[in-house]
Amino acid sequence: MDAIPNAPPLELLRKLQLFRTTLVNFLSWRNFSDVVAGCYVRVLLEMRNEGTRQDNNDHYYVACVRGVQQGPTYSGFAADGTSTEIHIVIDLPPCFKSTQNGNVVQLNSISNSPFRQTEYQQWVQMIEAFDHPFPSLPQLHFRLGMLEEQKQQSLLSENRRRRRDESPQEASEREARMKQLSVELRAEILSTHLSLPRIDELRTKNIEDLQEIEREMLDLISMVRVAINERSKCMVCRNRVCTEVCYPCKHQVLCKDCADKVYEKCPVPGCITPVTFIFEPYTS
Repeated sequence: MDAIPNAPPLELLRKLQLFRTTLVNFLSWRNFSDVVAGCYVRVLLEMRNEGTRQDNNDHYYVACVRGVQQGPTYSGFAADGTSTEIHIVIDLPPCFKSTQNGNVVQLNSISNSPFRQTEYQQWVQMIEAFDHPFPSLPQLHFRLGMLEEQKQQSLLSENRRRRRDESPQEASEREARMKQLSVELRAEILSTHLSLPRIDELRTKNIEDLQEIEREMLDLISMVRVAINERSKCMVCRNRVCTEVCYPCKHQVLCKDCADKVYEKCPVPGCITPVTFIFEPYTS
């Protein structure tokens, strides 16, 4: 038996690992298959032997992505209810040939957690047991470079959209409406604030006038609360609360789910500071 090359280090495999959220973000890319092929995923598999389960536990395994193929439409892999016909084709040792779905898995089976040391060791042992060659370090480094290049090309070839299935023109029109609404609301708040009577004037008012002023103030407070709530929402999905901070501009304008969708630029209009990384601030 020929000597088996040394296994690639775990850290290199982790750099080539694709998480489920990353794959979901890649779905709209025209070169999706080229981007994911040759990368690695942490996939949940159920071992079977002649149609009978060996145990009742599901396990995660390291697997190489060979490509994608079309199949039945499914969902349940994203919080926004996205569905897709894309299925992931993975490369597995012969001991997995009797798995329920063969070498084709759905995005639901892909983990959002990095490879564990025990899973990496099991991957090495399975490849050695079946006399499969390990990918060489030059091959993996070349694939890593291609992955980064393909990400950049995909970002340049098609403008990122603020919402799913929204064209750039629709996104621009929606932003214009939001900006106009903000201007109108600000003008209304300022005009109401300037028209409010001073404390010394209130003492001279009768009960009916005071009740009318109270209603106006409650309406104003309600509008302010709406404005505060709008400002605290994620600038990408406009739905969830902002929890993530872009660094180094320090704009807290993203929710956790949308943080992965921002690559090199902060979504704040007019902000030109490149984003180095995104983090959730610590609060005691």
